[in-house]
Amino acid sequence: MPEYNNIRDIINKLYNSLKDLIKNNGIFSFINLAALNFTIMILIILITEWINSNMNIFNFSIPMISLRLALSSLFIGIWIGFFKITLNYLDGGKINILNLTSNFDLLPKILVLKLISYFTTLPLFSYIFYKFPYDLQIYGTNIELFISDTSNNIIETYSDTVAWEIFSNYISSSEILLFIFLSLLPVWFSLRFWCAEFLIIDQNLTIRESLFTSYKLTKNVFELLTIGFILMILNLFCMLFGFVFLIVGLTSTYLIILIYYRHLKSFILIRDLNK
Repeated sequence: MPEYNNIRDIINKLYNSLKDLIKNNGIFSFINLAALNFTIMILIILITEWINSNMNIFNFSIPMISLRLALSSLFIGIWIGFFKITLNYLDGGKINILNLTSNFDLLPKILVLKLISYFTTLPLFSYIFYKFPYDLQIYGTNIELFISDTSNNIIETYSDTVAWEIFSNYISSSEILLFIFLSLLPVWFSLRFWCAEFLIIDQNLTIRESLFTSYKLTKNVFELLTIGFILMILNLFCMLFGFVFLIVGLTSTYLIILIYYRHLKSFILIRDLNK
């Protein structure tokens, strides 16, 4: 990994790299990138809301499942284009919105990576569905709503002393430990293979190559967690000032993540060349 002396050194290097990037490319170029990020997010939200208001997209039926899978694939393909544009921005290139749809050939490999990621959550969700039965008539394929409702119910139960005592009898301490244990696999996968998608988008590696290379790049988990925590605080702070500031924060976050990814990748390349 890159030789940082301490956490402050990590922050300073990433901050200075971001500042130099914006300065060299021009502030208007950064604004264009943030505006593109804003436009994509708004369009995805509006399209999803419009479709769901006119038809129950979460209905557990083959047509609706197919429609949702198609929409998800389309949105992922657009985000691939956005990150390709962002990587080009890192290299001093111009922001061309036409590139949003010019990298759909990478979509199959990205979808396979996401499928592998979802498989790591199967034991965890199997346990959750076992303890908290999933009602297909209410939720259909809307797992996000199920998780939200379940979380809210647990929080409300926690605030009620009597209800919490009943709930404590339903969920034992050993089952909580099992839940934590089952969470370790998806968390570990996210920490060690987060570079894989960027390696495919950036270098068009195979799935196997991207996973292997990402595993080599992400040995310093503590460093990654520290950066992730700082970026989370940054975006929470930006949320206090409204949606526009959040978009600026998210765009800066994407840039910092990609800068960090490029630092890791260049270090591995130099190390391998010196062997």
